[in-house]
Amino acid sequence: MGTTTTLVTVQEFLALPELEEKHIELIGGEVVDMGEAGRPHEFVKSNVTRLLIAWLLRGNCGRVFPETGFRVDDYNALIPDISYVLEGPGKPGDKSVPQGVPDLAIEVVSSESAARLTKKVTLYLSHGSKSVWVIYPEEQTVWVHSPGRAVEFRSGAMLEDPTVLPGFSAPVSAIFEGI
Repeated sequence: MGTTTTLVTVQEFLALPELEEKHIELIGGEVVDMGEAGRPHEFVKSNVTRLLIAWLLRGNCGRVFPETGFRVDDYNALIPDISYVLEGPGKPGDKSVPQGVPDLAIEVVSSESAARLTKKVTLYLSHGSKSVWVIYPEEQTVWVHSPGRAVEFRSGAMLEDPTVLPGFSAPVSAIFEGI
């Protein structure tokens, strides 16, 4: 006889006592431990955040959020490493986890399996994200996924994503400074 797994809902997930102590997500009703990130991971996040904020300060709209959780649907709650939203999630005074997905989700790959990463990219895009950046510090590459296409950016190239960040342009090498 096979094992029966009970799926966890987002509501049950958000009520877990260990939610504050660990870096966990809910993917397909399963609680997934995201593990600990190292120095390259954190430097990439810092560099990307700095580049996005510089773009915002040039008069562009939106907000950048590090490690903010999003309730995607009843069985998925994801925490992108960095997210960009054109409009701030939720209403002023609202203390709940934002519903939906960011316009741009950014995942920095440290130890995540390819299958789980593919599932997350699919979830973001199928629920309305305009773009998902998957950044690989070891290879120093960035994949920009949008509905129906994926484009790889390598060192020496300029990273652009006009669908979600009109006018944004940064050298790929700037993402990997300091690692």
